[in-house]
Amino acid sequence: MLTDPEIEAARAELHRMIRAAFCRAMHTSRLPTMTLLSLAAGAVGAIYKEVAHQHCRAGSCPCGWEPNRAEDVETLRAALAATTDAAPSTDLRLVEVAGRA
Repeated sequence: MLTDPEIEAARAELHRMIRAAFCRAMHTSRLPTMTLLSLAAGAVGAIYKEVAHQHCRAGSCPCGWEPNRAEDVETLRAALAATTDAAPSTDLRLVEVAGRA
Protein backbone atom coordinates (compact mmCIF):
# COMPACT_ATOMS: atom_id res chain seq x y z
CA MET A 1 0.00 0.00 0.00
CA LEU A 2 1.24 3.50 -0.76
CA THR A 3 2.47 5.46 2.23
CA ASP A 4 3.47 8.81 0.77
CA PRO A 5 2.07 11.50 3.13
CA GLU A 6 0.51 13.43 0.23
CA ILE A 7 -1.21 10.30 -1.05
CA GLU A 8 -2.46 9.45 2.43
CA ALA A 9 -3.78 12.97 2.94
CA ALA A 10 -5.63 12.85 -0.40
CA ARG A 11 -7.02 9.39 0.43
CA ALA A 12 -8.24 10.55 3.82
CA GLU A 13 -9.85 13.68 2.36
CA LEU A 14 -11.63 11.75 -0.40
CA HIS A 15 -12.77 9.18 2.15
CA ARG A 16 -14.15 11.91 4.41
CA MET A 17 -15.96 13.71 1.59
CA ILE A 18 -17.45 10.56 0.08
CA ARG A 19 -18.53 9.26 3.48
CA ALA A 20 -20.18 12.58 4.32
CA ALA A 21 -22.04 12.61 0.98
CA PHE A 22 -23.06 8.99 1.50
CA CYS A 23 -24.37 9.68 5.01
CA ARG A 24 -26.32 12.72 3.78
CA ALA A 25 -27.87 10.63 1.01
CA MET A 26 -28.76 7.88 3.51
CA HIS A 27 -30.54 10.36 5.77
CA THR A 28 -32.31 12.33 3.06
CA SER A 29 -33.23 9.64 0.53
CA ARG A 30 -33.84 6.57 2.66
CA LEU A 31 -32.65 4.48 -0.29
CA PRO A 32 -31.21 1.04 0.46
CA THR A 33 -27.54 0.93 1.39
CA MET A 34 -26.46 -1.09 -1.65
CA THR A 35 -28.37 1.24 -3.97
CA LEU A 36 -26.42 4.20 -2.60
CA LEU A 37 -23.12 2.31 -2.71
CA SER A 38 -23.83 1.42 -6.35
CA LEU A 39 -24.59 5.07 -7.06
CA ALA A 40 -21.29 6.05 -5.41
CA ALA A 41 -19.42 3.53 -7.55
CA GLY A 42 -21.20 4.91 -10.60
CA ALA A 43 -20.12 8.41 -9.64
CA VAL A 44 -16.49 7.24 -9.56
CA GLY A 45 -16.99 5.69 -12.99
CA ALA A 46 -18.47 8.93 -14.32
CA ILE A 47 -15.54 10.92 -12.91
CA TYR A 48 -13.14 8.47 -14.55
CA LYS A 49 -14.94 8.90 -17.89
CA GLU A 50 -14.80 12.71 -17.66
CA VAL A 51 -11.12 12.80 -16.69
CA ALA A 52 -10.16 10.19 -19.30
CA HIS A 53 -12.00 12.16 -21.98
CA GLN A 54 -10.04 15.30 -21.10
CA HIS A 55 -6.76 13.36 -21.21
CA CYS A 56 -7.50 11.96 -24.68
CA ARG A 57 -7.22 15.44 -26.17
CA ALA A 58 -3.71 16.20 -27.45
CA GLY A 59 -1.75 18.39 -25.09
CA SER A 60 -4.57 18.62 -22.57
CA CYS A 61 -2.51 17.73 -19.51
CA PRO A 62 1.21 17.60 -18.79
CA CYS A 63 0.85 14.71 -16.29
CA GLY A 64 1.50 12.08 -18.96
CA TRP A 65 -1.42 9.80 -18.10
CA GLU A 66 -2.76 7.95 -21.11
CA PRO A 67 -6.14 6.41 -20.31
CA ASN A 68 -6.57 2.71 -21.01
CA ARG A 69 -10.13 1.80 -20.10
CA ALA A 70 -9.57 -1.94 -19.64
CA GLU A 71 -6.46 -1.55 -17.48
CA ASP A 72 -7.84 1.44 -15.58
CA VAL A 73 -11.14 -0.27 -14.75
CA GLU A 74 -9.21 -3.31 -13.53
CA THR A 75 -7.07 -1.01 -11.34
CA LEU A 76 -10.25 0.53 -9.90
CA ARG A 77 -11.77 -2.93 -9.31
CA ALA A 78 -8.60 -4.07 -7.55
CA ALA A 79 -8.62 -0.98 -5.34
CA LEU A 80 -12.25 -1.63 -4.39
CA ALA A 81 -11.52 -5.28 -3.64
CA ALA A 82 -8.41 -4.45 -1.62
CA THR A 83 -10.19 -1.93 0.56
CA THR A 84 -13.21 -4.15 1.17
CA ASP A 85 -10.93 -7.02 2.22
CA ALA A 86 -8.84 -4.84 4.54
CA ALA A 87 -9.39 -4.68 8.28
CA PRO A 88 -11.66 -1.82 9.39
CA SER A 89 -9.93 1.49 9.84
CA THR A 90 -9.37 2.66 13.38
CA ASP A 91 -8.18 6.09 12.30
CA LEU A 92 -10.37 8.37 14.40
CA ARG A 93 -9.63 11.31 12.11
CA LEU A 94 -11.94 9.62 9.59
CA VAL A 95 -14.85 9.00 11.95
CA GLU A 96 -17.76 11.36 11.44
CA VAL A 97 -19.01 13.01 14.62
CA ALA A 98 -22.43 11.61 15.49
CA GLY A 99 -23.38 14.02 18.26
CA ARG A 100 -22.15 15.69 21.41
CA ALA A 101 -21.52 14.34 24.86
